[in-house]
Amino acid sequence: MSQPHNPQPVLFFLSILYNKTHHQEKSLVQWIQNELGQNIGEFGIFTSELCPMKRYYSHEMGDEEDLERFFLYSLRPQSRELLIEFKLKCIELEKKVSKENQRTVNLDVGFVSLENLVLATGKMFTHRVYLGSGVCADLTLIYQKDEFQELPWTYPDYGSRPVREFFAWLRKILHVRLTQMDDSKDV
Repeated sequence: MSQPHNPQPVLFFLSILYNKTHHQEKSLVQWIQNELGQNIGEFGIFTSELCPMKRYYSHEMGDEEDLERFFLYSLRPQSRELLIEFKLKCIELEKKVSKENQRTVNLDVGFVSLENLVLATGKMFTHRVYLGSGVCADLTLIYQKDEFQELPWTYPDYGSRPVREFFAWLRKILHVRLTQMDDSKDV
């Protein structure tokens, strides 16, 4: 019989798609850091030119050519249970900078664990699990054969090789941090 236990901590990340006519990357990073404060802790930035979802978001956020994207990632392992809280905070932040009920920033929050990559979403679908407070978990990538593997429903940008390699690198950081945490317990 399995016994409930707390899983290992994860590294959280934000995918930030924004309209560059309304925002600059540098000011967005500062704004997010101010708004999320201690929740982020030490963080890094990864920029990917590839973003096939621009067309999808352009109807709400403006011309495809004006949309840019980067990832902000935390370097501090945290409890997976924060996913709901982070998603709700991201929705609130998106509303703060909306113009005429149209988003100018899209914030997708997720986490990297040793076994997978999970995104938070408010939309139900066959492969998503409801967590509570209107938030679902979307199993986006799984870690097998020493790399992140896409699934039939993985968004094209998350399935791209450069983005999967970035998340594999982030997974290595997580592994080191978890090992350091374990080692400090032994002292």
